Amino acid sequence: MTYRGTLLLGVVALLAASSQAAVPAVLPEITVQVDPGSPTSSDILSLTLSGTWPDSCTPEGLETHVLAGDSIWIDLLLPGWDTKGPCDPLMCLQVLTPWQQTEFIAPVPAGDYDLFARAVACEGSGSYAKIGTLRVEPGAGGPLPDQFARGERVVLLEDDPSGGPGLLAGHAGTIVCCDPSDCSGGVLISWDLWTNGKADLSRCPDIASVVYPPESVIWVDPSRTLIGRHFNQCGTIRQGLEGCVHLDAADGKTYNLVAPGQLYATLDKAGAIQFGDTVRVRGLLNTTPPGPGVFRICPQFDGDVYHPIVVPCVKGEPDPDPKPDPDPDPKPDPDQIIIGLGENAIVLTKDPGGPAATYSGCVDLDLELNFRGLLSVEITPAAGVVGTWTGTLSPEVVGPGSATTTLCVTVEGLDISTLPPGKGVQIAVVSLFVVPAP
Repeated sequence: MTYRGTLLLGVVALLAASSQAAVPAVLPEITVQVDPGSPTSSDILSLTLSGTWPDSCTPEGLETHVLAGDSIWIDLLLPGWDTKGPCDPLMCLQVLTPWQQTEFIAPVPAGDYDLFARAVACEGSGSYAKIGTLRVEPGAGGPLPDQFARGERVVLLEDDPSGGPGLLAGHAGTIVCCDPSDCSGGVLISWDLWTNGKADLSRCPDIASVVYPPESVIWVDPSRTLIGRHFNQCGTIRQGLEGCVHLDAADGKTYNLVAPGQLYATLDKAGAIQFGDTVRVRGLLNTTPPGPGVFRICPQFDGDVYHPIVVPCVKGEPDPDPKPDPDPDPKPDPDQIIIGLGENAIVLTKDPGGPAATYSGCVDLDLELNFRGLLSVEITPAAGVVGTWTGTLSPEVVGPGSATTTLCVTVEGLDISTLPPGKGVQIAVVSLFVVPAP
């Protein structure tokens, strides 16, 4: 069995001068790849950034910050970025170097996201630059944005809404248009199997791009009409006053559970689920604020969850902030790892007589130097890869002129399950450094 990966190598064909690592004045062109290609709010996002860096000190990791429904901000972490105290000198070859880094992001609310990136080094940070956009569609079980989204499934929570004769609580529909386009105001809903609707479509300039039953729609103001959104989150179920029950959810918010008194009574006595347990709540979320003069016993908090279904939060179920579970049936380690190395390839073979999951291999590198140089090598594994990497060069002193050195790479204690998924992905970065030999 063979595992194929990519090891990026910063090697010069004709050595240029080296200099200290620094944040580029202008961020080089960056390619963004998202997996899955058409993500929903219930998907874990694999965000891969790649490109060509202006020197050999390429990004060694990514750090992301998400503004729900708006933007994702990405820090490209250059070598030495986490140095505490004075910045240590770091010499980088002035040579164009390919690079690639992947970061996994927990499910985010549906919306259109602008992607921004900047470089971060020990000496400081660059300015954020926009590198792309990402659309996240509504998905079952994912976190909800603060506002409705076009295409979202909803459920009516009261009878006979304005303009909807015959519609009763429990009727389901789909949002086909918003006014304005960010869905902060009214929403046009197509109600399933309903034929008494009519609406002013002039508020939807892009309605022609949607195919729907024309007699099924009415405009609804969510600030006045109770509309439920599919809710599915884990959290801690809490005991409130006066028979109230609420959920401290995984998204950091608190929700009131609108349920008959038997829910409180059931949780208040010994049973399979009790107050203080970690549970999953499924139901219909409404965030319409109470009208003036409306008296409520149970506070709304961040929203009311109607018709709550409470079950234990079972490992392996979809979760708003899931983490990949260990493989319950781990596969045997591969016999070798084949790594692309520029135009060459290095085969790391498993050492049958050494410690578990130890791989090693060597390859000859052809260099051309304009002075007598002392070589050194540094190997940085991709984020999350567990293992101890070392590299050696023989000879270490070469040049001037054409020269050949043998690069040997060893990784001990490699945890195959921590390698990034897929083929042809980056698992480590090899940086080759040279200084004038004494």
